[in-house]
Amino acid sequence: MAAFVADSAAVYAYAGAFFHGLREAGVRHVVVSPGSRSTPLTITARHTPGLRTWVELDERAAAFFALGLAKASGRPAVLVCTSGTAAANYLPAIVEAHYARVPMIVATTDRPPELRDWGAGQTIEQNGLYGRYARWASEVPIPEAGEEARRHAGQLAGRAFDEATSTPAGAVHLNWPLREPLPPPAGELEAILSASAEGLRVPRFRTAPAIPARDDVDALVSLARAHERGVVLVGPRADDVALADAIAAFSAAAGWPVLADPASNLRSGRDPARAPILDAGDLLLREGPFREAHAPEVVVRVGDPPVSKPGRLWIEAVEPREVVWLDLGGQWGEPSRRATRVLRGGAAALLDGAAARLAAPPDRTTLRDRSWCRDFEAMNAVARQALDRAARDDAGFCGLSVASAVARCAPEDAELFVSNSMAVRLLDLAFAARTAPLRVHASRGAAGIDGINSTALGIAAASDRPTILFTGDLAFLHDLSGLLITRRVTLRLTIVVLDDDGGGIFSMLPIASQGEAVAFRELFHTPHGLDLERVAAAFALPYSKAGDVAGLEAAIRAGTSARGFSIVHVPVEAKTNETRFRGAVAAARAAVDAEATR
Repeated sequence: MAAFVADSAAVYAYAGAFFHGLREAGVRHVVVSPGSRSTPLTITARHTPGLRTWVELDERAAAFFALGLAKASGRPAVLVCTSGTAAANYLPAIVEAHYARVPMIVATTDRPPELRDWGAGQTIEQNGLYGRYARWASEVPIPEAGEEARRHAGQLAGRAFDEATSTPAGAVHLNWPLREPLPPPAGELEAILSASAEGLRVPRFRTAPAIPARDDVDALVSLARAHERGVVLVGPRADDVALADAIAAFSAAAGWPVLADPASNLRSGRDPARAPILDAGDLLLREGPFREAHAPEVVVRVGDPPVSKPGRLWIEAVEPREVVWLDLGGQWGEPSRRATRVLRGGAAALLDGAAARLAAPPDRTTLRDRSWCRDFEAMNAVARQALDRAARDDAGFCGLSVASAVARCAPEDAELFVSNSMAVRLLDLAFAARTAPLRVHASRGAAGIDGINSTALGIAAASDRPTILFTGDLAFLHDLSGLLITRRVTLRLTIVVLDDDGGGIFSMLPIASQGEAVAFRELFHTPHGLDLERVAAAFALPYSKAGDVAGLEAAIRAGTSARGFSIVHVPVEAKTNETRFRGAVAAARAAVDAEATR
């Protein structure tokens, strides 16, 4: 008897959503090589309206047949096979698709993880089987019941179609681990497949030209005209003045507030009266009366996901009618799987074009004065005032105070690099909008704490402007060897180290509430006990310590006005820091809730 048993209804619901999504994206042909493990995919494809199913006994012939279908139609055909060497026989056609730039979607079914490398029959290593000849390869999760699984299947289908048909076109490999039983529940197939397709939203993809296409501009303008309740979410990105200006112009013309990540470079260098750019969105979007009363109908996402978790959870809970994602980097950055339309590239020109249309007759009466946007701006001011008051109070001195001082005291046209873990989250809360330019960087690709000091040193070397690194103690200690370069060259870098002796971000995790029951301090907090003054001395680096707001501000200004390197050490007791941080956030939330219920 198998150790694990599949929920066959969940398997067919997931597969149903996947094939429905493929059909909506533009697939018309599915080529099946018969086998046992692929039963759910074969049956589902056969019962999906709008898909023509072809059966080829030989996998090698099936793959080239699919290649021919794609050549003639310009659309990828889908290949389906069982596990084992059946999948290997697809390789020659996939190689041809790679070099000939022909789209193809390959769905190989597989044994589940618990049977791999345990001597189960008809089992080989299928992940990465096609190497560099696949445009994109991914392992499909073992299907589960529920709306999120169904949503994932539809988004997976849309993304697979886009990856296969993008420039250059080629094969996409999706490896499907499936558990037994493999047949559908008796008498339930039709109902399961019908339910799996009902209301499913499959993202529409488009590569935007440098000069925006009229229909893309029309679509965005139509959304702004039809929906007052819209928001723009901007994540971290490379500094691009043209894009920042376009975002500001569009938001002002549409009357939609901009929730700006601290590394979006939208919180500095611009007049706040000209565009509704918010700097306290993380607080506004936490659970409470304001969030409940302000569900957006349209979301325009620009770039990578913002660091704010409340913002992401808000969008996932609200289910906006339209989520337009303007992808800046050609790498998937939509983990919430809510996108209904994806445009790759050309964001600045598209937003500029839409803003110009909305600002011209008959749309000159812009949405800027509507109550929706005014509500966000007014509540943002309440949250910002409460946060700033807490951050500047020495009685509540904590990491929030440090982040606030860093953003406030950074010189005009300085470079600010913020570490991952707690530092970037503190900056998101504490970075108040300023008119003086400040270029903010963050390593949000893999979002790790590796090489933080070295990255900051590289930024300082390239810019030759005052540069600040805001980091935690663990990230600072993790890259001490990077400081060796300061013995050979002079760089304008001030490192502000928030030192809570061992990763206080872990105290924010749910597991922290169980304390000694799970040995929290030993397993997660892990205090290092190092004296950072001695660390600085080992590298012969200028060092200062700050324990209050005035001292910290003075140390930052002294460091950034000098031509060399300095370390500003801000030690805080971990539990006190956590308590004060939570108190500051709670006070700001209370101010927002009180204003929202007036």
